[in-house]
Amino acid sequence: MTIRNTSKSTEAGLLFSYYICLSFWAAQTLAMSLISRNIAGQTKKSVVVTCNFVAWAAGNAVGPQVFLAWNAPRYLVAFATHLRCYCLLVCVIVTLRWHLKGENERKDALAREGVHGAEDDMMVHAFNDLTDRESVNFRYVF
Repeated sequence: MTIRNTSKSTEAGLLFSYYICLSFWAAQTLAMSLISRNIAGQTKKSVVVTCNFVAWAAGNAVGPQVFLAWNAPRYLVAFATHLRCYCLLVCVIVTLRWHLKGENERKDALAREGVHGAEDDMMVHAFNDLTDRESVNFRYVF
């Protein structure tokens, strides 16, 4: 973002940096797998996947709009906006991990206290029509 393209070596470095940024899209696949694994209840899962797709599509529609003609050719505003979005995503992922770990610990404490259904080794309650928040034996993965 801050390096000027003045020679072939900086051009190659900037192209390589761009390719590294493109690898960030692999996170979309991981996000979809986390959604499918960490949400119980078919209706809830469908709604969350739909909301995720709508947010993704809206981001792809709005994203190119930050590349303003008056900011050419370096597009500092656009790259700063994208960098902020990446940082926000990392913060959301860290917060989600912290929250899911806390939920697992809370449910483990319920199992230690002997709450009915909180420890379900035989998967007796696996197909009850409960969401991940309602089911005391559901554990999140992260």
